Amino acid sequence: MHTVVGIVGYYPFLRGYPLGPALMEGLRTPAWAAALDVREMNWGPIAIVQELQSQPRKPDRVVLVGAVDRGLPADRISCRRWAGGALDPLAVQRRVFEAVTGVIHLDNLVVIGAHFGVWPPALLTVEWQSADSDVGDLVLGEIEGARLSGSIGVVGDRPLTAANRRVVEQLVEAVRHAALDDAWPAAQPLTVDQLTPAAPVCQHRFFDEPMP
Repeated sequence: MHTVVGIVGYYPFLRGYPLGPALMEGLRTPAWAAALDVREMNWGPIAIVQELQSQPRKPDRVVLVGAVDRGLPADRISCRRWAGGALDPLAVQRRVFEAVTGVIHLDNLVVIGAHFGVWPPALLTVEWQSADSDVGDLVLGEIEGARLSGSIGVVGDRPLTAANRRVVEQLVEAVRHAALDDAWPAAQPLTVDQLTPAAPVCQHRFFDEPMP
């Protein structure tokens, strides 16, 4: 079975971030991971969808790993199985708009991939409830911490904290189950009603009728 594991928001230069090098190493080192196709997904959903569309061999299962705010306690790891649902075309368009502006978000990738039909029936997510909403917040927080402490160093070069190391270990274990266990009871259904909302944007509509 061809299983793709995509780390959504993976950044190789942020060593202290749980979705960084330590997680990639943890997913490529174990013997059970040898058959998995582990990929960096640190670019826009549109490009990722186009790449999947262009490949002759379609995956039998996809596991997406990322930081998502579901209102859970900080650092909670959860797994969900995509159950779909109907989304208003305008709601899909909002996520496409967000994607082309450079926003990297797991829910946007799920919705856009479903819209273009690139996902197999087995699409699962492994989600980290991060206190930081995205990698930009993490970098800004690190810069602010350095400013307040008066320290000087390379942004992103700090080592993993003990808490983040535990997050990495839990993510790796959750991916193992999501990728290899067909009946993992911890995987809860994920529907369109549970998705985080897209950011509000200014919208314009054009009509054929003349203005009064």
